[in-house]
Amino acid sequence: MRGGVAWIFLPMVLLLCGCATLTSVRGERGRGSSRVYQAPFETVWKKANQTLKLLQLGIAESNQKQGYLLAETGISAFSWGERVAVFVERIDTSSTRVEVISRKVMATNIFAENWESRFLDTLEVLLNQ
Repeated sequence: MRGGVAWIFLPMVLLLCGCATLTSVRGERGRGSSRVYQAPFETVWKKANQTLKLLQLGIAESNQKQGYLLAETGISAFSWGERVAVFVERIDTSSTRVEVISRKVMATNIFAENWESRFLDTLEVLLNQ
């Protein structure tokens, strides 16, 4: 009977392998999509926060001093959720680089949204208003 129980839990363990956490996504800095905007850091920081809210990504952590935002979506009919890290980096007084990393909560989730381009495009629209 013990061997039978193992076969029940094995698929669950395999499904959970490769799960993205907010900490793991934050640790992937340098592996996402990025753009440089011709706007000061403070302006881009404010608009990045607005972008997360507009896209209905829940802000889990915000650290302006270190220049990062961590956000997530919950479980929906089509997804187990996503984890998103946004890095805002001052280049000079009038230029700011933004990098976005989006990862599925579960690696096997084929319907999870990739927020990288969507975030960067929305941020650009907000900055040009």
